[in-house]
Amino acid sequence: MIHNKHLMVIDPAVIKPEIEAYNRIVLTAPYPVTYHLPAMYGLTSIEIASKNISGIIVLGSAASVHDGHTWQDAIKELVFDAFDNNIPVLGICYGHQLLAHIFGGTVGPLWSGEKKLGQRNVALKKNILWGAARSGMMLFSHQEGVTKCPDEFEITAVSDMVAIDGLASKTKPIWGFQTHIEATQTFIDDHNIPNTSSFEVFKLGHQILDNFILSLT
Repeated sequence: MIHNKHLMVIDPAVIKPEIEAYNRIVLTAPYPVTYHLPAMYGLTSIEIASKNISGIIVLGSAASVHDGHTWQDAIKELVFDAFDNNIPVLGICYGHQLLAHIFGGTVGPLWSGEKKLGQRNVALKKNILWGAARSGMMLFSHQEGVTKCPDEFEITAVSDMVAIDGLASKTKPIWGFQTHIEATQTFIDDHNIPNTSSFEVFKLGHQILDNFILSLT
């Protein structure tokens, strides 16, 4: 097991942190995990923990990848460094869009009006992170999405609602998901998502997230 390295969890929240999701990651990981809230508390904690990183998870945010904040530039540089050093990265919702944005894809509104939220069936293609092709329900809450996949990435997940619901680097251990695969009951409660069967809607997403976490050991 890894003892001298840590999984860096970056929570780009601008309104409410994903504490419950982070706690679940900590309880799953058999090694140290650090937590960072750059939009709300600055970059100091990331700078302190920028060495000996075994992997990076970038969570969701109400921010847009087009906002141009200093903290967003810092995360971008961190991901570029991870790419260069083969450090695994998992981007979720905002993190997924960030990966596409910085590696040459495009991100923009997927529909007009307010953001949409709920649950949708997502079809996964075969991939080393989760194995055989499969499908299942996942939670979502977003307005923007990836509209063009970067050239060095491939589409790994699709749904009737979103054509690029997941992507992965063709050469590096980097994955992105538009859906909230990290979501817990708090996510459902905070977003007032109706008619949700908690166990089933968490099952596939948590399996993928846990596979990523355990692959770092």
